[in-house]
Amino acid sequence: MKTIKSFAFFLIAFFICLVGNANSGEIEKVEKEKTVVYYFHNTRRCPTCMAIEKETKKVLDDSFAESVEKGDIVFKAYNAEEAENKELVRKMNVTGSALIIVKDGEKYDLTSKGFMYALKQPEKLREALWEILVD
Repeated sequence: MKTIKSFAFFLIAFFICLVGNANSGEIEKVEKEKTVVYYFHNTRRCPTCMAIEKETKKVLDDSFAESVEKGDIVFKAYNAEEAENKELVRKMNVTGSALIIVKDGEKYDLTSKGFMYALKQPEKLREALWEILVD
């Protein structure tokens, strides 16, 4: 019974985030000389949302520390509910939790993979991040 409730919670959280982050198909051109890793979250954060941020930072710290130090890769976390982030949230077409990488002018949305893997199979999320970030 506990497993069914956990699975149902996961599906509901995943569906809410997936629907809230539907992409219009238009790729934003953002800082072509840098790779920007955007992590958006709401004020109230579930364990999965926190795990997505943790695993993303782990990949950056473990595998891309030199690029982060040089400023070639930038990690930015934003509360999607705060007024000062309203314009960026609109521009990136997110409504809540989202993990988006902008590299060479292309937008990669890893939100779904984040929710699928961050808690139970974090190595798969790290691998997905690594594949996009590596040159």
